[in-house]
Amino acid sequence: MYVSVYQNSGNTKSVTKYLNRVDSRYACPARLKYQFSDDFNISVSNKCCYKLKKEPAEKWRKENGKSITITGMRADEGGLRAGLKGCAIFDEGRLKKFHPLQPVTEDFINWYVETRNIKLCDLYYPPYNFERTGCKGCPYSTDLQRQLDIMACFLPAERKQCEYIWAPVYAEYRRIGYRLDNTPTLWD
Repeated sequence: MYVSVYQNSGNTKSVTKYLNRVDSRYACPARLKYQFSDDFNISVSNKCCYKLKKEPAEKWRKENGKSITITGMRADEGGLRAGLKGCAIFDEGRLKKFHPLQPVTEDFINWYVETRNIKLCDLYYPPYNFERTGCKGCPYSTDLQRQLDIMACFLPAERKQCEYIWAPVYAEYRRIGYRLDNTPTLWD
């Protein structure tokens, strides 16, 4: 997200803060700081998150005459979600979004699923054992290599799609040894 901001608006206050944080899991990793230069020529964006998640939710809200968007977002998921302050988001004094699961922990979710005998998507069970099922192959995923390894074994067509869709990003990750192994794949 911050690389996108930098590429579109330059060295803003938020970009500077991100680059200069220390001892924080929200600081820019040292190996990625080179992306904040004019020499970095891969266009970066998180717009797919808006197109695939936020815009459909907003469209559904409007089409169904709802005044707010309700999500399943939890602070335990990390990233920007961890920085949420409370589960209600207001805009100009009106409730805009509600995240009722924001304070719910992973332990509670596991307890609830087990207690209520809730059947989850097959991808959460063996042989896949996914912990989250966001967009397949998303470069923002912190366990991207693990996801791709699982897909290589059990869902090879899905893996091939990921390698095709995200080819420039994956190539760069492999080049710098970030989130993906440098080992050649069947798709290289």
